[in-house]
Amino acid sequence: MRYGSKIAGSFGALCLAAVMMSGVGHADPSEQPAAQPPPAPVTATPAPSADVPAAAPAPQTPPAAVAPAETAPAPVAAPAPPVAPSSPEIAAPQAAQPAPPAKPLLGALVRSRIDALPGDRSEIERQEATVLKAFYEARGDKPLWIADSALNDQAVLAIAEIKKANDWGLDAKVFALPDATNVKSEETAAEAELTLSIAALTYARHARGGRIEDPATQLSSYLDRKPQLLDPKAVLDKLAQSTAPDATLRSFHPQHPQFEKLRQHYLALLKSADAAAEIVRLPKGPALSPGQRHPHVALLRQRLKVAAQDAASEDLYDEPLAVAVKAFQSEKGLSPDGIVGAGSRAALNDIDMPNPEKVRANMEMWRWIPDDLGANHVWVNIPEFTFQFVHDGKIVHEERIISGLVDKQTPTFTADMDMVTFHPRWNVPDSIKVRELYPSLARGGTYFEKQGLRMTRNGRPVDPSYVDWGSTDIRQYDVQQPPGPTNVLGKFKFTFHNKHIVYMHDTTTKTLFDKTSRAFSHGCVRVRNPQRFAELVLAADKGWTPEQVAEIAGGPAIENPIPLQSKIPVHIVYFTERVTDTGEVMRFKDVYGHEERVVLALQGRFDAIARGADHLAPVSYPKPQYAAGNPLETFMNNLFGGF
Repeated sequence: MRYGSKIAGSFGALCLAAVMMSGVGHADPSEQPAAQPPPAPVTATPAPSADVPAAAPAPQTPPAAVAPAETAPAPVAAPAPPVAPSSPEIAAPQAAQPAPPAKPLLGALVRSRIDALPGDRSEIERQEATVLKAFYEARGDKPLWIADSALNDQAVLAIAEIKKANDWGLDAKVFALPDATNVKSEETAAEAELTLSIAALTYARHARGGRIEDPATQLSSYLDRKPQLLDPKAVLDKLAQSTAPDATLRSFHPQHPQFEKLRQHYLALLKSADAAAEIVRLPKGPALSPGQRHPHVALLRQRLKVAAQDAASEDLYDEPLAVAVKAFQSEKGLSPDGIVGAGSRAALNDIDMPNPEKVRANMEMWRWIPDDLGANHVWVNIPEFTFQFVHDGKIVHEERIISGLVDKQTPTFTADMDMVTFHPRWNVPDSIKVRELYPSLARGGTYFEKQGLRMTRNGRPVDPSYVDWGSTDIRQYDVQQPPGPTNVLGKFKFTFHNKHIVYMHDTTTKTLFDKTSRAFSHGCVRVRNPQRFAELVLAADKGWTPEQVAEIAGGPAIENPIPLQSKIPVHIVYFTERVTDTGEVMRFKDVYGHEERVVLALQGRFDAIARGADHLAPVSYPKPQYAAGNPLETFMNNLFGGF
């Protein structure tokens, strides 16, 4: 019987194994065991079918006796495999738990910080923040400057370049930069990422003039220029694609050759500011003539950089020095007689000392100039009183100009020339009608007729002597000067439509071109040798010959507008410093004070800037009592037209 019990126990174990294997064979192969709910304890009862929920526990029974061999034996209870107990006090296996949520990428933390930025930012800073937030979202919140809880190589290069901002005329102190030693936690890494991205955007904005957002309102209405700001998205995309972000940051500055020449001059002045050699000035003294000996001749040599043949000739006014003096006198519009009198001494002493801040102001104004000047364009520099015509990227013509009076300035702006007019008429603007014509008409003056002016209203001629000017607004009348030999616009007018009603034109007062400072007009630009200018423009646009231009210019005084097929940009600019291709630094007087305004703005002293009146404001029409005299006659005699 002892052996029978052993056989029965072995047989029961085999039956239990068969039952367990049968359950495995009927399981759904698509189900993962780790995801199954805890199974019921194994008992002698049959395994539940697939239709019975696996989580339903089977009733527990005591072990059954061995069945006869000819009948299906009842399985005997056996030790159950390790299973998750139904008791809530015991934790389920780790594999049965859902995966923990992924940590947010660094860009998501950056975006949340952007939402929390202070609300007192400027409008342009708000726009940059919006672009920055979209930038991180578009790149799946991947950081730009952080890798492995540290600043990456690109960040190190960008930070080093931004720290050199002073070398580009910017202010390195305004750029907040991250601390490279404090990016270990997610919070500090996100802060460093955002700080450097904002610094890069600000650098790009300042590189294109963003420190003075609107020169026309902040400095002067005559400065009709805007900073040439880059698209913030394009800035971020370039930095993200660059393996050399330092070079990319440098590329955001103006790429005009003159900007780089001024920058090198600026750096040289910064290095030698304390040791800069003072320009020699001549004290008051007698007139110096060729062949004369005088101690001031040695100073004159130093001023004009003309060396003496030997030490004994230092105070001798010799022929080489006379040649240099005459050249200087011609350049300054003085009589080239070689005699250094009071006027020549004053001109020799009328020069500014080198000043890095003034050079930096000129660099800043270059940040307002369009990137593409045009293969064919006109370049008018007011302080230099010259203009250049550039054809196929080369200067082919340079000539003197006359610009506006200090109180009637020529504005700076860019517009496309679209017409050359032969024998133009002069349409008198409201400003001249109110301030120049009305006082004479109100007193009954006759100079109106003497200058050949014509008045109309609604297209019908009007005799001004029959108008009651004490109760009439002269702005309601059109005043013109027809073409002819006395017309203040001469034979040529070059039109580029703009809100300032400014254009370039010929003039009958050609002697004013001999003056050193030539601010005499009412705002328009008078051109010396306008026929040559017309030849170049019409040759570039239409292929005309000089003979064709001369034929029309010498023909009847009938207004003849010639529209241009291709637009030629006209850039009226204001630069008081220029560096030539040979490295010579040329300095011009700040005739309108714009250089000083920019210097003050870059120092943050906007309250100290004399902005002046808005020259685009409607012309007021006061009716004062006029004394004796004829201001119109003085105006026409001295300036003879133009505006």
